[in-house]
Amino acid sequence: MTRSFALELAPFKFLINTSSSHLYHQLSELYSPEILNSNALNSIYDFKVSYKSRSWQPGGSMAFQLGNQHFRYADPAQAVPMFEWGLNWCVATYQSRFLCIHAAVLEKNGAAVILPAPPGSGKSTLCAMMMLQGWRLLSDEHCMVDPLSGDIVPCVRPLSLKNNSLAVINRLFPDVQLYQKTEKTHKGTMAYLQPTANSWQQREVSARPRLVIFPKFNAAAQGLSGYALTQSHLFMQLAVNSFNYSVMGQTGFDTLCRLSSAVEGYCFEYNDGQLAIDEIEALLNEE
Repeated sequence: MTRSFALELAPFKFLINTSSSHLYHQLSELYSPEILNSNALNSIYDFKVSYKSRSWQPGGSMAFQLGNQHFRYADPAQAVPMFEWGLNWCVATYQSRFLCIHAAVLEKNGAAVILPAPPGSGKSTLCAMMMLQGWRLLSDEHCMVDPLSGDIVPCVRPLSLKNNSLAVINRLFPDVQLYQKTEKTHKGTMAYLQPTANSWQQREVSARPRLVIFPKFNAAAQGLSGYALTQSHLFMQLAVNSFNYSVMGQTGFDTLCRLSSAVEGYCFEYNDGQLAIDEIEALLNEE
């Protein structure tokens, strides 16, 4: 039996067809009713996803597909993290309206901070700490730059945390609840943090970029150290971290030029995320 439901995620709409009898209930812990719609609407969707069990796969593994394109198989016990990774894949691979950079984005007092970083850098932990201290989350995965305005377009979704990050957030914010904890994924133990009410409410409000910070957590570091990036170095680092820079051609080049000239770029290494947050806020408060 197939069930259909919609995810109304600005700026994209997803139609989900699934054989899972549990997925909708599981996702209802992560998404509010105005975003997760139990009835497939008569609407135009950006992505139509099939997420169904395959009887010939061991354990009835679920296949995440977009049209004829297959992403990955998932054990039913890991349906939620694989679904969330599948949504990331859809946006990173198949949209071309926006220049998409692999980065978290948060906003405070009208200024957006972009946090590009490879896995293991501590980006998601820093992103969660900032959000829980009052910053508005635009995304923990996709920095989408509007080629026309140069603004950052939000794509608000639950913030994914894994392994040591879970213990850090539980220690620093003991009253905050994490949802859909899943063990033994190929990334380790995963769980999800809901965006704050302000982040959900302003999920269609763009922000002007101000800073780009490449964060690196290092427990052996002495406090915080960092250095500024030249505009050319910043451009190259953002291009390397972009999903679709080359696909967008001249538009991608022009958009990245505009972004790298409009912001200040820095690399941070730190042994305490609060030090990084304090330094980011100090940079934003500079004239």
